[in-house]
Amino acid sequence: MNRLLTILIAMATMLALPARAQFTVEDQTKTRTAGNVNHQTQIQNANINELASFSDARDRLERQRIRLERNYLEITLKLQGTMTSYNEAWADTKGGDNAISVLGSFNLVHTYKKDRFSNNTQVSAKFGYNRLRVDTEDGDRKGIWFKNVDEFWLQVQPKLAVNNKWSYTMMFKFKSQFTNSYLSRTQQTDDDVITGFLAPGNMDFSIGMDFASPNPKFPIKISLFPLSGNGVVANNSLVERYYRNKEAKSWFGVDIDKNFLFTGGSSVKLEFKRSWGKENWFTYDTNIFCYYGWITNVSNLSKIRDYDDYLAELDSWKQNGSPEGLEPTAVPRHEMLHPTVDWRNSFRIKASKYFETEVTVNMLYDKAQNSAIMLKSYISLGLTYTFKNK
Repeated sequence: MNRLLTILIAMATMLALPARAQFTVEDQTKTRTAGNVNHQTQIQNANINELASFSDARDRLERQRIRLERNYLEITLKLQGTMTSYNEAWADTKGGDNAISVLGSFNLVHTYKKDRFSNNTQVSAKFGYNRLRVDTEDGDRKGIWFKNVDEFWLQVQPKLAVNNKWSYTMMFKFKSQFTNSYLSRTQQTDDDVITGFLAPGNMDFSIGMDFASPNPKFPIKISLFPLSGNGVVANNSLVERYYRNKEAKSWFGVDIDKNFLFTGGSSVKLEFKRSWGKENWFTYDTNIFCYYGWITNVSNLSKIRDYDDYLAELDSWKQNGSPEGLEPTAVPRHEMLHPTVDWRNSFRIKASKYFETEVTVNMLYDKAQNSAIMLKSYISLGLTYTFKNK
C-alpha cells in the first residue's frame, strides 16, 4: 500500500512539472517581447522629438536671419553742453559773468526692405536750455534759464523700386515743438508765449518719384513730388492770446479765428549724407526741402487779385486823408503763397567712440511766419552713443 502511494505521488509530480514549465516559458517570452517593443517605441519617439526640436530651432534661426536682412535700425543719443565763466578785474561787474548750455538729441532711423518694396522711418528730437546773466529792472543781475532749441519731427517714406536708381514714393512728415517759447528772457509769462506745441504744427503729404545715386562716393537722394499738400495746425490758447493781444489777423498763416490751413502744390526734397576718413571721423549731412503751393494759388487767383486791389484802394484812401463814407468795401483776405525753404546742415567730427563735435546750421524761409530768412546755428561738444543692428 505504501509502495503504491509512493508511485502515484511520483507520477502526479512528473505530470505537473511539464505543465508548469510550459506556462512559465510562455509568460517570460511575452514579458520580454513587450519590453523590447516598448524600448524600440521610446527610441523612435525620442528621435521624432529631437527632429521636431531641431526643425523649430532651424525655423527660428531662419526667421531671425530674414528679420535682420529686411530691417535696419540705427539709434543715436547725444548729450552736449558748454560752460564758460569769467570775471573782468578791470570792469565794474558784480561777480563776473558765466553761461551754461545743455543740449540733448535723439535720432532714429528704421528701414524695412522686402524685394522691390521698402519703407524708411525717421524720428528726430532736440531740446536744449542755456543760462545767462541778465540785467533786471532793479539794476541787479541774475542768471536765467532760457530754452534755445526745441523741435521734433517724424517722417515716413515708403518706396516701390523701378530699377536701381528710381522708385515710386510717398512721404508724410510732421514737425512741431515740445514746450512753449517766450518772447525774451525777462518776459516769460503766459502773456508772452509766442510758439508752443501745435502752434505751429506742420504736416506734409507728397506723392512722386525718388532718385538715389548708386555711387557710394556720392550718395545723393532727390525726391520729386508733383502732387504735394501742406497742412498748418495752430491750436494753443496761450499763443493765440499773444497774437490776439497784438490784434493780428493771422497766426502762422492761419486766420486768427481758425486753427487749420491746408494748401496744395508741389515739393522737392534733396538729401546727402557721407562720411570720410578712418572710422568715419568726419560726416557731412544736408537736407533741403522746398514747397510751393501753386495749386492753391491758381484756384484762388481771382480772390487774391480782389484782395490786392482792396489793399491798394485802402492805401490810397488813407493817403487822401481817410474821408468818411468813401472807404473801400472790404473783401475776404487771400494772399499769394510763397515758396517755403527748409535747409538743414550738419558737420560732425568724431573725436572718439563716445565724444563728438557738431556744427549745425539751419535756414528757414516761410513768409507765412516771417518775411525774413530765419537762421539758426550752434556748435556743441559732448557724449554720443549710436546703436546699429547691423
